[in-house]
Amino acid sequence: MIDKKEKSAHGAATPLGTQLNRQEQYNTDRQKSEIRKLVVEIFDLSLRLQEMTDGTIDWRELGVPCVQAEYHGATAVLSVRIWEDGFNAEQQPDYSTMLFLDNPNCMNEAGYLKEKLMGLIRRKKRKQQWER
Repeated sequence: MIDKKEKSAHGAATPLGTQLNRQEQYNTDRQKSEIRKLVVEIFDLSLRLQEMTDGTIDWRELGVPCVQAEYHGATAVLSVRIWEDGFNAEQQPDYSTMLFLDNPNCMNEAGYLKEKLMGLIRRKKRKQQWER
């Protein structure tokens, strides 16, 4: 039988939170950090894609890829739509996704999206160099 003093000391020394698997908690925190970092990179790449040669951000130009990225805080979702040849209200986007940021599995799709944006930036740079 545990006396009150021993029980009290035991409870204070090992609260329920510290009894949880610390490695599992660390992995979850690391994944959240990686997701956050990737979302910031996606926003940055989206802005770089819209950036013109003079440094301004153009909202629409025919022939230049257009990205619509929205963060929905109530649902922790990042929605992204890409029109590869410029925005056209009459046309569906060439690529569309919703990243549910509370799900660590979104990393695969986010990685694909990042690579897609980087590819579009490279294509845009080649086109600009060719036009010079």
